[in-house]
Amino acid sequence: RDYYASRGLGDVYKRQTLASESRVDASHKTTALSAINDRLVPVDENDRSMAYYHWWPMKNSTEWITYEFPKPSKVSSSTVYWFDDEPWGGCRVPQSWKLYYKDEQGGWTPVSAAGTYGTKKGVPNTVEFTLVQTTAMKLEVVLPKDNSAGVFEWEVE
Repeated sequence: RDYYASRGLGDVYKRQTLASESRVDASHKTTALSAINDRLVPVDENDRSMAYYHWWPMKNSTEWITYEFPKPSKVSSSTVYWFDDEPWGGCRVPQSWKLYYKDEQGGWTPVSAAGTYGTKKGVPNTVEFTLVQTTAMKLEVVLPKDNSAGVFEWEVE
């Protein structure tokens, strides 16, 4: 924490959450995957000071990230910080996204969201949903037609 505060990044370092304790997997495996639960969030939509994960060079496809929790947990909220490097780069916010939880039979069931799935870049896009007890969550993302997409951080509570 002192490392980030000494560089003026104290506000980007978040508290430990269920996501930061979870095992991560994704449809596109890269070393940057660890960035999505490192507890670092952008200070604004133009922040490029921290690591992010992206699906480049995929475009116009449906991709995913999963968290496997250390133990069965109750969750009712999720927040995503989208990475978008317009106008020069190839990542934009996604066309859309959804959340799923692993049900008792081991299948992926959509959460019952109470609001909309936001796609604003570099800010918290939070979705509240009906409380579920589960061992895993899945973030499913529809990439833009002509671009890829990326994530700074994905939180689950």
